[in-house]
Amino acid sequence: MDPIEAQAALDSMTAVQREFATSGPKYPLWRHVAFAALMGAIVLSQGFGPPLQILLFVFAMAAVAWIIADDRRRYGVFVSGYRKGRTLGVTLLMVVLLLAAMGAEIHARVNNLSLAVKCGIAGGAFVVALAASLLWTRIYDRELQDGAA
Repeated sequence: MDPIEAQAALDSMTAVQREFATSGPKYPLWRHVAFAALMGAIVLSQGFGPPLQILLFVFAMAAVAWIIADDRRRYGVFVSGYRKGRTLGVTLLMVVLLLAAMGAEIHARVNNLSLAVKCGIAGGAFVVALAASLLWTRIYDRELQDGAA
C-alpha cells in the first residue's frame, strides 16, 4: 500500500467514526440510570453476607448481560467503557471510587452498621456511576467527532 492509499484508508476510517458519532447510539437517560443502579447494586452486595450478597451480585451481573444484549439489539453495538483514549481517565476514576465504596460496604458489614449506612454508601456509588456514565458518553462522542477514537 502506498502512502496515498494509506492516507485514503485513514481518511475513510475518520469519516466512518464521525458518521458513527452523529448516527450511532444516543443513549437515553434511563440507560445511564440502569447502569448506575447496577453499579450501586454491585457495591451494595458487598454490605451483606451470603446468601443476600450472592443473590444481589448475580442479579446485577445478569442485568449487565441484559444491557449488553439490549444495546446490541437496539443500536447494533455495545460500547465498552474500558478503552484507551480520553475516556480512560473517567473510567479509572469511577473504578477507584466504586472500589472504595465496596471497601466501605465491607467495613459496614464487618462492623454491623445499619442498613441506612449501607444504602447511603450504595446511593453514593449510584451518583458516581451516573455522573461517570454521562461524562464518559459526552467525551466519547466528542472523541468520535474529532476523529480521535
